[in-house]
Amino acid sequence: MAFEANRTRILLAWEGGAGRGHVVTLRDIAEALGADAICDAALCRMEHAAELVPYCDSVFQGARLSTNRARREAAGDPQVATWGDFLGDLNFWNPQFLIAQIKWWLETIKARKSRLVIADFAPCAQLAALISGIPSVAVGTGYSVPPAGLDGFPVLLPEYAELVFAEDELLRAVNMALVHYGVKPLTRLSDIYAGSTAMPRTIAGLDPYRSMRQAPPLPPLSEKLPRPDGSGNEIFFYFPGDETENHALVDALIGLDLPMRAFIPGATAGVRELFAEAGVTVEARPVSFEAINRRSRLLLHSGQHGTLCMGLGMGIGQVAFPQHLEHLFHARRAGEMAPVRIVDPAAADADEISATIMEAYEIGGGDAAATEKLRASLFGDAGAMARARILPLLQQA
Repeated sequence: MAFEANRTRILLAWEGGAGRGHVVTLRDIAEALGADAICDAALCRMEHAAELVPYCDSVFQGARLSTNRARREAAGDPQVATWGDFLGDLNFWNPQFLIAQIKWWLETIKARKSRLVIADFAPCAQLAALISGIPSVAVGTGYSVPPAGLDGFPVLLPEYAELVFAEDELLRAVNMALVHYGVKPLTRLSDIYAGSTAMPRTIAGLDPYRSMRQAPPLPPLSEKLPRPDGSGNEIFFYFPGDETENHALVDALIGLDLPMRAFIPGATAGVRELFAEAGVTVEARPVSFEAINRRSRLLLHSGQHGTLCMGLGMGIGQVAFPQHLEHLFHARRAGEMAPVRIVDPAAADADEISATIMEAYEIGGGDAAATEKLRASLFGDAGAMARARILPLLQQA
């Protein structure tokens, strides 16, 4: 498609993290904007890029934030404590890295003639938008869309309060990058997000910054389905990354004499074959919400926000195997609202994992009234809501 003067070009940016949810959020927005904009998508991972192709002029490999654990391991490997501490793991202490990362986004914005950036976990793309003088929108979960204006990012779980990276150090590095590009420095680290309209998709119970929001979040789920009728008997498990490298988890799953279905895009061919030989139906593509709703009695996952919300909306039991602080935070918050069991995959053996899964499978879902109350905030036309908030920005771009 050629450049068109009468339609605003938008750059959809995803810079870090894993999982299909990032692409789904950007896809829903691109679909909702329709003919009002021309979208390009720069993605740090391309596994699910095809889902964006029907709604974009171009979809291509973008700059990527990678975790650097050297400083954390040297400090004794404490858990990440805050969002700022997490940015430190992503090399935000290194001004030369930030200058190079931002440069890629600046060049892309210029090459694609973008007039608006929609960023799902893409802080350097947001900084590039600020430098370019164009608006940006921060999308994602409440956890990954912190508000600007915070004097310091809060500790999210009290037992994990040890900081490896001081915000002053990270702020200096960010400001060195901004000054390099001729932009005045920030006052606080959280002001990385000051130039963006915050538009998280979540519910209040899962949002660590809910009291600081200027606008309500968008609902995380678009498809409202009937509550399962109890006939579903499958365990559905979704592990998008390297979760299946945990031998105890794999041994526990293949030892269960229960009907199971899996979507495990991060697993090796050998692990997928092992599950298939054990009678697990291993799906090659994402499974529809409707099919999971109809077939499943129990969900297993890492504590991903979207999957937790799906389970909350269905009113069925869940077992989470958190891989990092975000997973654990969301799983704990969800567990305050519905039956969500949490297993530390690094500490549990196969027998313990099996016992937890079997107990959750036997019990099944939670309180129907509580589920119905949650469903009011979980489901909605997020695309239409996003469109209503983005169209005024398009008119200014």
